[in-house]
Amino acid sequence: MNPRAREAPLQHLDDNQLIREFRRGREQAFEVLVRRHGASIKAYALRMLHNPEQAEEVFEETFLRVATAQGRWEDRGTVRGYLFTIAHRLCIDLLRRRKVARDAVPHLVELQRGRRVQPSPEAAAAMGQRAERLEQAIAQLSEEHRQVLLMRTLHGLSAAETGAALGLSESQIHSQLSYARRRLRSILADMGDALNTSQRRRA
Repeated sequence: MNPRAREAPLQHLDDNQLIREFRRGREQAFEVLVRRHGASIKAYALRMLHNPEQAEEVFEETFLRVATAQGRWEDRGTVRGYLFTIAHRLCIDLLRRRKVARDAVPHLVELQRGRRVQPSPEAAAAMGQRAERLEQAIAQLSEEHRQVLLMRTLHGLSAAETGAALGLSESQIHSQLSYARRRLRSILADMGDALNTSQRRRA
């Protein structure tokens, strides 16, 4: 039978079912799982670490740990949340070893990546300035608030999935996200005031 024909039904299984199929010896099930979530895990690691080689390392280690621990997997929570939990911990370990956790700024501007309209040079310059200010503002958030903002806003994890990854309750996640957004607006407002003052002085 054609390998693709054997794999096709797996595409319709949910993540927990894929884990169970992999446990039964169907390696194609794990390949489907990697294709389904691998890009998100790698993108998360890259935005955390700002290092393609280390992001690749986190990606590989995350799925290796799932593969080698598959016999102990239980259907608790979501596989997606479980993957992000592993990736998050690996990223934090790397950041601590590098001692640059304060520099782990997620590029939230990529939320705009789905838009294909080409802006004018002036608009592109303005967008670049706004993106730079946004990253500078995010850098001023605490590490924990950055993580919540990144997981919930950029990667679309649920409060439960984010809480599982960070070891917090759902109510704590909601509270942290609310604070992070308020703090971010305040920082951006202060940066805007400072920019306007600087421009007036140059004028």
